[in-house]
Amino acid sequence: MTTQIAGPRTRRAWADHAGWRTRGLRAVLFAGGFGLFASFALFATQAQAGTPAQLPPVLTLEWCLERAKSANPSLEVARARATAAEHRVKPAGAFDDPRLSYNASNIPAGDFDFASTPLSGHQFGLRQKLPFPGERSNRRRAAAREATALSLSAEDERLAIEATVESAWAELGFARRALDITDRNIQLLRQLASTAEARYRVGNGLQQDVLRAQVELTARLEERLRREEAIEASAARLVALLDLPPTTALPPIEALGLTTAEPALEPLLINLDEKSPRLLAARAQVSSARHRVRATELEGLPDIDLDVGYRVRRDHPGDAVDGDDFISAGFTLRLPVDRGRWRARAAEQKANLRRAEAELRSARAHLASRVRTAHAQLVRAASEVELLRTGLVPQAQQSLESSRSAYKVGRIEFLSLLDSQVRLLNAELRLARATADTHHAFASLESAAGEKLR
Repeated sequence: MTTQIAGPRTRRAWADHAGWRTRGLRAVLFAGGFGLFASFALFATQAQAGTPAQLPPVLTLEWCLERAKSANPSLEVARARATAAEHRVKPAGAFDDPRLSYNASNIPAGDFDFASTPLSGHQFGLRQKLPFPGERSNRRRAAAREATALSLSAEDERLAIEATVESAWAELGFARRALDITDRNIQLLRQLASTAEARYRVGNGLQQDVLRAQVELTARLEERLRREEAIEASAARLVALLDLPPTTALPPIEALGLTTAEPALEPLLINLDEKSPRLLAARAQVSSARHRVRATELEGLPDIDLDVGYRVRRDHPGDAVDGDDFISAGFTLRLPVDRGRWRARAAEQKANLRRAEAELRSARAHLASRVRTAHAQLVRAASEVELLRTGLVPQAQQSLESSRSAYKVGRIEFLSLLDSQVRLLNAELRLARATADTHHAFASLESAAGEKLR
């Protein structure tokens, strides 16, 4: 067996090789750590931007409403606020915590000996504050009414968000439908332009017909750009409402349309006070303010601190009670002598009560106005849909077919045919717009009335 000793050059090569391996390992670890950090940062960014969801093949209104109910940030804020208020009810009516005290009582300063006198001892005390009767119960009721108000406000927020989601969903559906109509009309205008050019080449048409068809086609192409912009804006709004990642590509929208008849206006206005979560929340706030006024008035009356003491003593020669421990009890009465301070605090709460009552009246008037306005919009939109669907659109289609036939045989001019095409385009767009408006109006009416009407 032969043992070889490496020379300086060999040792240097091994050192260089080991150093290279160490540096390479460090580089790999750094790259892996950086990749892990980048992945975590990307995940965190996506988590903050929105919660991913399994999108359906067709985006229905029901799916959007369920998604908003579980993921919308504004709704979660309202629910968390209501939950926090519920947890404030019990502390509002609870007694203050008792206080435990200790005193080294009557110790001679000369020797600090507890056994030198019969009065020395370890004094333990317990103190409990007792508010004026009725103060705690009124504070608890005020907190409970406020929790109820915030819970109802969360319900009102849910209705408002559902209305906003339906409006955004319907607007996206209209934007996509309008783009489809525009694309179809662009194809028809191109066919008309080709026909006009062909007639012009053989001497049966006019050059102004060709130019007019090209101008109309250019206008439709420009309109298509606006339709694409409207789709992007509507999709971005709906994605934000559903708390989806910003890069989410929404699937096709379910066909718009409502078969529910519009409800009567008078019952909605009559039942508004009992159905609207906003009005119920406002009434709960009024009740909470009344209890706060009463609690503040009672807080300005005397309250009592009860004290109980126990002194641990040592036996001492000549002690009359042979070293028995001492028990003491007493009370402290708070004297609210600064009446101006308490009158000011009560006046503040009374002003808050007047504000709550005024907010209730304002909310009632505002909601009644919203109900009337939304109902009028719904009646108008539903009537317009029926008129366009059964009247104007079929008539415009028949007029266009008749104009095409007449133009082929030279009975009408090209401008008449082009006008028929534009009238059909406008009628179809108006029908799509009115259909979306029925969703807008129904959603707004349900949000204002505080109840489902479909």
